[in-house]
Formats: sequence, C-alpha cells, structure tokens
Amino acid sequence: MSLRPLLARSFLGVSLAVASVTGITITAPAHAAIPATSVPLKLMKVAVQGNSHVPTADILQAFGYHAGDMVTRDDLAVAQKRVGDLYSARKVGVSLGEQMRISGKAVSVKLVIEEQAPGAATPVSLVLDKVEFEGNKKVSTAELEAATKLRAGGPVSNELLSADQQAIQALYKSKNVSGSIQPQATYPNHDQHVVLVWSIHEQDKSGN
Repeated sequence: MSLRPLLARSFLGVSLAVASVTGITITAPAHAAIPATSVPLKLMKVAVQGNSHVPTADILQAFGYHAGDMVTRDDLAVAQKRVGDLYSARKVGVSLGEQMRISGKAVSVKLVIEEQAPGAATPVSLVLDKVEFEGNKKVSTAELEAATKLRAGGPVSNELLSADQQAIQALYKSKNVSGSIQPQATYPNHDQHVVLVWSIHEQDKSGN
C-alpha cells in the first residue's frame, strides 16, 4: 500500500516503514452522550482484525487491557499507541485504527489493522497545505491555533500531530469542556501535500 492512499483514509501516517495510527472511531446508542475521555468504562471485549505479520497474542499483550478491566478512553488511546510501537519495533508498516462501541458504562474495542510487508518502505516527506478546525464552538479557532504548532507550509509527522492533539485536549480541559477530537488528513492534489482537519465534538460537564 502506498503512502498517499493510506493518508487519504487515515490521520497520522508519514511512511510505510512505521506504524500509522489512524485514530479512534466511536459508536454509541442514538441520543446517548459519549462519556468524557477520563470516565471509567468496563471493557467487554478486545478484537483484532487484519493482522498477519504480527501475531494476535503479541498485539493483545502490547495493548495491555483485557475483558473485565476498567479503562478510560484515554487509556485505550495509549494502548493503541503501544500496538503502533510494537509494529514499529517489528519494522512492519501498518495503518492502525481503533473502533469503540460504547453502551452505558461498557465499551468493546476492535483494532483494525492493515499491514505492509516488513522493511518495504521508504519515508516520504509530507508538507501541510492547510489546517482547519470544525465543530469548535466553546473554544475559539484563534485559541486552538495558538495552542497548536502545525502550520501551513511546514512538515507533518506522527509526532507533531500527536503533540498538537495533546495540546488541544489540554486546552479543552482548561476550559472545563470535554469532547472527542479526531484529526483527518487528505491529499486533495494526490501528491505529498496534506490538508489537516481537526473534527471536534464538544460536550460540557453536563454532557451537552
């Protein structure tokens, strides 16, 4: 799989030689509020789909949580990163996504994996053409821009995206506003130029 189609579907890829963490997809019953990232949930199931180069047992060991454990969404995001680190250590390129199904105080997780052959990649330099924020109403775009470092014309990488995501989360926490933050990267011109959109779903402490 080439880099450009990978980023068209995902968020944090910079080369086929490393793990590309594609973010977290959350589903919940209609009209149900998505709990804040720090709310404990009972883990009902962890499933792994699409792996062949790295055994499921190794992936689950790196993930670190099992059915019956109490976890937060923050915990699960860190666990997903550990699986990405495992793939990087094995030098297997991967597009790694995490699907959460939340029902009440319970959560089920599926790790969706697209692997590439070990050692088959050459890093590709990416340039950020545009950064946009969508869905932010309680925190201004100016505040988000001041808190983040990715800028049009500059490079984009897993590390920079992760740092900006953490900065956005910290800003929202300081404003006493919770919600979900999902970065989406695309190639409008089908080259090394990337457009990044931060998709934000806000909630206040009452769940509104």
